[in-house]
Amino acid sequence: MINRLHIIVFPIYYSSMSSAFTLNKITLYVFIIFFSFSSCLPYDAYIHIVPDQKDIKRFKHVTVKHADTCFEFHKAPNKPIFVSNWTHKSPLSYLPLEDFLKNQKCNHFMVIKNDSIVFEYNNKKLTSYEPSPIFSITKCMVSASLGVAIKQGYIKSINDLVKDYLPELNYDKNFDLLTLNHLLNQESGVKESVNNLARTNYGKIEMVLRNIKFTSKPGEKIEYVNTNYTLLGLLIERVTKKDMHEYFSENIWTKIGTCDSTVWGYDFQSHHTRSFSFFGGSTRDLAKFGRLYMNKGMWNGKEIIDSNWVKQSTSNVNGLGKNIGYNSSFYIGEKEVGDFTAIGMYRQQIYVNPKSNVVIVGIFKFNNDNLPLRWWQLMRKIAEQA
Repeated sequence: MINRLHIIVFPIYYSSMSSAFTLNKITLYVFIIFFSFSSCLPYDAYIHIVPDQKDIKRFKHVTVKHADTCFEFHKAPNKPIFVSNWTHKSPLSYLPLEDFLKNQKCNHFMVIKNDSIVFEYNNKKLTSYEPSPIFSITKCMVSASLGVAIKQGYIKSINDLVKDYLPELNYDKNFDLLTLNHLLNQESGVKESVNNLARTNYGKIEMVLRNIKFTSKPGEKIEYVNTNYTLLGLLIERVTKKDMHEYFSENIWTKIGTCDSTVWGYDFQSHHTRSFSFFGGSTRDLAKFGRLYMNKGMWNGKEIIDSNWVKQSTSNVNGLGKNIGYNSSFYIGEKEVGDFTAIGMYRQQIYVNPKSNVVIVGIFKFNNDNLPLRWWQLMRKIAEQA
């Protein structure tokens, strides 16, 4: 989003509060104090309302259990891969991928083809297998978990009303129309409020259930709202009687050979996983999640996620019957190419190209220069050379 205090259509990127509102320090402090007192939330909830890479250490997290047996990709020597900058703002250049990644302030980058790491880049100041924040890629973990919950019979259908599972959502007529499918595909009509964002970041997540407002009827328009996935997370927890991170770990993360430390933000006050973001994992483990989707939910011959769910989630036409390039938290490429990607706010990406059998994971620092880059073309060019 351009601005975290208002709803913006995808992709999700945030600017700093000061640049968004051009507030001086005094005005900013008054703003923070006002909201802190009016909502009974600590000022930290508003100070840190704009996420950054320090969130993974700033907020309280729980451990997401990884697999007992580690799946290792074969490590091959780095292939020579070249890319162009693919932007209209600067002269066209053609340079080695490693140089490009340095210029774009990349932390970690991994290209996997046929289960072999054919290219890997790591910022020398960082440990490659420490958990990295992936921001809204987390929503893909929730989307996958929802598919599992439906397969296991906890949920009948994505077309069910949300209030059937969260009955306290009964104070607005729009709840009579709101389905899981609307939440999943960002067509809920729910208003993104400052207080709800602060609660999902720092405070009691349960309070969000009391403060949902709508800007439109469900299904009328597409607006990227983090609260949608907060509600999905609460719903999954309600029906499975497990915290979101536990359910995801038991049914997906431990089933795909994950190796490294993984964390997920947690609300210790009302005991809920902060489901719309705050997930942190290593590049190679994130690549395994991409591999799982590339293989239509199968992991070494065993179905982990319903293959029909994966196919639908990565199809050009979403569950609401709309061809919009966004489906169940994944961004969908052209039908002829067949690729798709999960995207976080600082251009964290898990790019999947099933036809080339390529998975690419990129973890970047915030860098304005990489926002206008034509990432679809970049990723496809890399996949062609892998």
